[in-house]
Amino acid sequence: MKGNGHSKNKQYTSEYIALLYQKYSYKLYHSAFRYTSNISTAEDGVQLVFEKILLHPKTALEVPEDEILYFLFAVLRNVMYTITKDEAKNSHFPLGYDEDINNSPDLTDSEDVFIRVIHTECIKNIFSKLKPSLRDTMIFHYCYGFKYREIADIFHISERAVKKRIATAKKQIKTMFRKEDFL
Repeated sequence: MKGNGHSKNKQYTSEYIALLYQKYSYKLYHSAFRYTSNISTAEDGVQLVFEKILLHPKTALEVPEDEILYFLFAVLRNVMYTITKDEAKNSHFPLGYDEDINNSPDLTDSEDVFIRVIHTECIKNIFSKLKPSLRDTMIFHYCYGFKYREIADIFHISERAVKKRIATAKKQIKTMFRKEDFL
C-alpha cells in the first residue's frame, strides 16, 4: 500500500485504527466539543469519525503518518457539520415556561455550561478579528491545546513560524484591547 506502507492484513488494520483512536481521540473530542459545547454530541462525533474510518480503512491507511492528524480533523469537521445540521433540522423545543432550570434534562451544571459558552464566544469574537493564519494558529494552540510542533505539522510550517504567528497575534490582541480601553 502507498503512504504508511501498512499491510492489507485486517487484524493489523484494526490494530492501527485502535492505535489512532488511543492516540488522537482526546484531541478530536476537544475539537468536537468546541463545535457543539455538548459532551455527548462531541463523544458521538469522535465515535462517528472512527466508524467512518473502520468502514473505509484503505483511505486512512494511505494517509502518511505526518498528515494523519490533519486527515482526522478533516473527517471530524465534516462529521460535526452533519451532526449539527441534523440537530438543527430535528430540534423541537418545548414551549413550556418553567422557571425551574434544574429540570433541564441535558445540562448537568447550567452555570458551568453557561461559563463555557461565554468563554468560547469571547475567544471566537476576539480571534475572528485576526487574519486567518493568525486566528487558526491561536485557536489550535489556546482552544484545542495543540503544541507548537503539532501546529507546525498540521499547517506544514516551521515551529518558528508558529511562534512568530502567536507572538504577532498576541501583539494585535493587546492593541485591540488598548483601543477599547480594557488594558
